[in-house]
Amino acid sequence: MGGLQLSSFGLLLAAAMSVTNVLTDVWRKRALDKRDLFPVTFWMRVAVAVLFVAIELARMASGTPLAIRDTGPLFGLVQLAPLPTFLAYLVIDVALITVVMWLYFRALQISPLSMCIPFLAFTPVFLIPTTCVLLGQRPQAVKLLGVALIVAGSLAMHRTLFAVGWLAPVKAVIQEKGSRYMLLVAFIFSLTNPLDKKLVDMSDVYIEAVAYGTGLVISFYLLARSQKADFLAAARGNGKWIAMAGLFDAVSLLFQLASYTYLAVVITVSIKRAGIVLSVFAGWLFFRERGITDQVIAASVMFCGVLILYLPLTLAQALAVVAATLAGMSAALYATRAKTA
Repeated sequence: MGGLQLSSFGLLLAAAMSVTNVLTDVWRKRALDKRDLFPVTFWMRVAVAVLFVAIELARMASGTPLAIRDTGPLFGLVQLAPLPTFLAYLVIDVALITVVMWLYFRALQISPLSMCIPFLAFTPVFLIPTTCVLLGQRPQAVKLLGVALIVAGSLAMHRTLFAVGWLAPVKAVIQEKGSRYMLLVAFIFSLTNPLDKKLVDMSDVYIEAVAYGTGLVISFYLLARSQKADFLAAARGNGKWIAMAGLFDAVSLLFQLASYTYLAVVITVSIKRAGIVLSVFAGWLFFRERGITDQVIAASVMFCGVLILYLPLTLAQALAVVAATLAGMSAALYATRAKTA
């Protein structure tokens, strides 16, 4: 994929990012509980930006210079100086991430963690064409088997609706607001992840993180002000959860951006989405979400799909994983049919 080989250090960074990302979702859901979305998000972004700025100031004090490199024409079309090119990518990235965060956090507010987070597994699916276009990273055709498992898992989450009609689970995915929002999030992430990679290539992990974090603070401040939101009410009694969400978000993002140096974007994001099974259990552990049997089965199937996207498998090996996964899914669905009924 795009000439990048699997790096042990890159895989370690991506695995750490996946775990911290799950914990970030837990603290975000706590912080957003019965609160106004825009001002709470603003405070979470402030917490993230403060940490990024502190790190960059420490680097500058140690003599590390700020530098923006030339990586070619803007989207391969228009040749500009490095700084305007960087700022153009940054503005587009921040605008898209602002939309993503509204959809993402709204989904966390209205849907159980175990129901909406697994649909982020579709990000690597959407990344296959977008990284091909934006970064020239072309996955093998065998990866389509991983896509098929992710789709199968999304349908298994609503398996009881097959009794209503064969298209009922598909309609449920579309009609469930939290699931629908997360599918949109997954698609937009497939655009922003390559942009993040581009910004890191033009600067470094920390400069991009500061620019990204500051841009989101400004964006959500303006959104909250436009809604005449009460910033103090959003923070009152909520400081612990905002700080935790901001800290884990910042650490997760640093791990993610750093891994782009060692791994193809689709591999990094696939590992990130492998945390969906942990997200389902986090919903059970932290938010007392019960009756999650179907979500566990579905998330496990989607996880296996992500593994096919991630691992360098031959066609025969990928087919064996698909066969074993579908057999296991069928057995699990059959074993739990009485409870579901």
